[in-house]
Amino acid sequence: MSNIIQEINEIQVHSIPEFVEKILDFEHEEDCTVYFRGEDKDYKDTAFQPSIYRNTKHLENEYRIYREMQRFNDHEFIEDKSAFDKLSRMQHYLAPTRLIDFSEDALTALYFAVETRKTCDDAIVYVTAVANDKIKYYDSDAVSVISNLAKLPLNDKSEKYYKSEKFKQAIAESAKKSLKNSHRCDPVKCFNTEKSAGFLLHEIKEEKGYFSHIIDPQHIFSVQFVKPKLTNTRIYGQKGAFLLFGLNCENVNKHIPIIQYDEKTKTSTLFNDDCYSHPIIKIMKVRVSCLITLDHLKKMGVTKPYIYTGMDKVSEHLKTV
Repeated sequence: MSNIIQEINEIQVHSIPEFVEKILDFEHEEDCTVYFRGEDKDYKDTAFQPSIYRNTKHLENEYRIYREMQRFNDHEFIEDKSAFDKLSRMQHYLAPTRLIDFSEDALTALYFAVETRKTCDDAIVYVTAVANDKIKYYDSDAVSVISNLAKLPLNDKSEKYYKSEKFKQAIAESAKKSLKNSHRCDPVKCFNTEKSAGFLLHEIKEEKGYFSHIIDPQHIFSVQFVKPKLTNTRIYGQKGAFLLFGLNCENVNKHIPIIQYDEKTKTSTLFNDDCYSHPIIKIMKVRVSCLITLDHLKKMGVTKPYIYTGMDKVSEHLKTV
């Protein structure tokens, strides 16, 4: 299996003007759009890891979490027509999902990086170039395929009473087999004859009744960059977008790796593999010195109400003014 590894350029900044200067110097292909992600420390290999994969029990209970969130808060999901819409709202309320957040706004990402930093270690802002032809919208078929995986149990350890073909594990195995036998038959046709594909199709049809037997098995093992509906104030205020993670073709218990970290050389690399696809072309890793604080961002008008536009957060901020 071949792979392509590209070293991630890493820099450090000590002031907001320096941060802005480095962003402006970030070179990328013309057919890309730049998005940003802030993290409160260097998470190395797990930097781009969705929250559902950070805890084994969360992953095993993903299909329960999806339903319980809606069962207890159905009124919150009235405007949401798809599994992706619901996952993005769940992400807003910090439930574990297979999404990670990005922003079109560099200062928003910087705020997130600095806001919850607990020590004087560097926070991180990832500057990413995303291929324009790989950017999806909330109603994409590929997005529906991956999002609806959240409704299915992981394997027989997480749910003993479902049919074996209904597990994510079974879907991954069927998809892998179809892709492996592509020299014998069309992978899409082969995969859609599998019982496991039928169970996934059943979930997809809940939101797209017209969806036919056209699930592309390659989408199962992909990461999609998605522009969501701006239906909640937080996504709107933060100019948010998401990476949506499918299944790891080697091990469904792990997320699809995008960033890999070498402990010996202390370097990060952008990783691509034949087994899966993702839309990120280039990454710059910006180490944010603890000399940059929320007070500096405040002077630029980047405050909690700027980031969290909900009434509860605005009132919380006003109490401290």
